[in-house]
Amino acid sequence: MRLSRSWQVVAHILCLAICLAILGPMLLVLGTSFKPYNEIFSPYPWPQNPTFGNYIAILTNADFLTYLWNSVGTTFFRVVGQIGFSVITAYAFARYEFRFRDPLFFAVLGAMMIPPQLTMIPNYILIANLGWFDTWTGIIVPNLVMPLGIFLLRQHMLAFPKELFDAAEVDGANSLKQLWLILLPNLRPAIGALTIIVFIEAWNEYFWPLLISESPASETLQIGLRKFLNEETGDDFGRLMAGVVLVSLPSLAIFFAFQRQVLETFVSSGLKG
Repeated sequence: MRLSRSWQVVAHILCLAICLAILGPMLLVLGTSFKPYNEIFSPYPWPQNPTFGNYIAILTNADFLTYLWNSVGTTFFRVVGQIGFSVITAYAFARYEFRFRDPLFFAVLGAMMIPPQLTMIPNYILIANLGWFDTWTGIIVPNLVMPLGIFLLRQHMLAFPKELFDAAEVDGANSLKQLWLILLPNLRPAIGALTIIVFIEAWNEYFWPLLISESPASETLQIGLRKFLNEETGDDFGRLMAGVVLVSLPSLAIFFAFQRQVLETFVSSGLKG
């Protein structure tokens, strides 16, 4: 149904208002990160005398570099692990007939609907019993399997014609070769989009690392920024906002560069059941 011109104007005004509501705080954070200390509480959103001193101070802070290393390391292993498990599991669901295949896949779909808060306590008890507190292992292992990734990749794999795999078998290609030589090259857009989603989720993770981390040995950037606010920066919000900008840049850059790929992957994943 086509909207009337007046409703189109209202819709555009509403979209503009939402964009301003989102961009306003982001621009305020960016402006504050360039403010010297004596302008922090200035009513002007942009500094009168911009400085890079806040960025230099935060980048030369040893604790910040430790938090950065922890975030990069845990995010890397989570992304690699989730993509690897998703590819292998989706391949099994899409290509093989085995007992209880459909009930198991429905269990995966059901896992997508479980709020993460319900699994926090069991995971916490498991980490405690294994002695993984305050370690990268405790942050990474409970997050190695992603039901959404299994679902998305399975949907894409179902779109491949069965005759293609039959021809590969005739040529002597086993299951691993079919996965490596046929599926993976053609799944690059879907895997790329899934990698972006996993990266943003892992990079911005706050509550789980906060729950099991006890020292800078495993604390990530999100926890580190909170500690800067409580212990080090005090009312020096310029340094704090500089840290927020630096932490946000990887996620923002990746999303804005590949947002179309993410949306197309989600849309096409529902074309084949």
